[in-house]
Amino acid sequence: MRQQFIEILNSYNNLRTTPYQPTASDEAKLLTNVAPTTIRAALNLDKRKYKVQGSVGAGKWTDTPWISVFDKEITESAQQGFYIVYLFRKDMRGVYLSLNQGTTYVASKFKGLNPKKKMKQIAENIRQSLDIDRTIFPNESIDLKASTTNAKNYTAAHICGKYYDALALPDDEQLKVDLKNLLKIYEQLKIQMAGRGTEEMLDYYLQKEEIEDTQFQSDVQVAEPSNTPLVPQPVPPQVESNGKQQWKRNASIAKEALRNEDYLCEVNNGHLSFTSAITNKNFVEAHHLIPMKLQALFSWSLDVPGNIVSLCPNCHRKIHHASKSERKELIEVLYSKKINRLKSFGIDIQLKDLLKAYAC
Repeated sequence: MRQQFIEILNSYNNLRTTPYQPTASDEAKLLTNVAPTTIRAALNLDKRKYKVQGSVGAGKWTDTPWISVFDKEITESAQQGFYIVYLFRKDMRGVYLSLNQGTTYVASKFKGLNPKKKMKQIAENIRQSLDIDRTIFPNESIDLKASTTNAKNYTAAHICGKYYDALALPDDEQLKVDLKNLLKIYEQLKIQMAGRGTEEMLDYYLQKEEIEDTQFQSDVQVAEPSNTPLVPQPVPPQVESNGKQQWKRNASIAKEALRNEDYLCEVNNGHLSFTSAITNKNFVEAHHLIPMKLQALFSWSLDVPGNIVSLCPNCHRKIHHASKSERKELIEVLYSKKINRLKSFGIDIQLKDLLKAYAC
């Protein structure tokens, strides 16, 4: 495996300067035939279960050649489903081992509506649902050094993996161990699918956060508000949700934050919705300004009233689903309102870092 990767990294850029003849070029066959055969043999992959395929592009040389391992029960194409892929950077300075997702369905369904954002959302939700050893697969994002649509889609759709520098490729044994470990994670994903189709799973992962948040908002409505001291609070425990550890959110603390704002929207207290049958107050929802998924980056709890904003349903949807410019404007308003209260709870974050958390 290592030798084939070295040859690909050393020869592909020269290949791209020649006429497109993938079936006549030994360098192209290295990607489409030799390396896939070597990978299959190295791991003794059953042809009845796995398809191993390489590509140098269709009709012209691609900027980012690849070699994929497909579980045939999930997919046999890089256009759909989930698969493992070696993605070579355009500059040939390295190659990524990536658990990735086909993008045709999402790109079509959300055409004109920033489908790459949806791909990233799916990837993040899948990451949260899988048991991934970050010491083995530390890369949650990749950079293929290319600007083609395909390269951008691979980047957005990347779930987890690792990077091999061309000048420090590991030996064959380590390459095999890494691929075996990623195949185990691939199998986890297959088990989660439980026979469901790819499109059904993609829709599930897109809706997963909203489903969980709907339940949380219902819990907040009936909870008794707590009374949290205005001092840094211990980091909350982690709880298991859908087989994955997540930071626990306390509905009573969220209710306290809503009560502190007299059940008005913190973006504009004129944003009235309807009278809640439970609280007999204007209906608002609780939103963690600094997302709880970032808790590991902070020494004190993010699940505190100072980090929870009271939003009307429209503003709550807006902060999740609006255009980047509209979300940025909204976050800047809430950051300005909350920054001093955040510091009272021992939480310090720069606006640029908060905007990054929202991909703004």
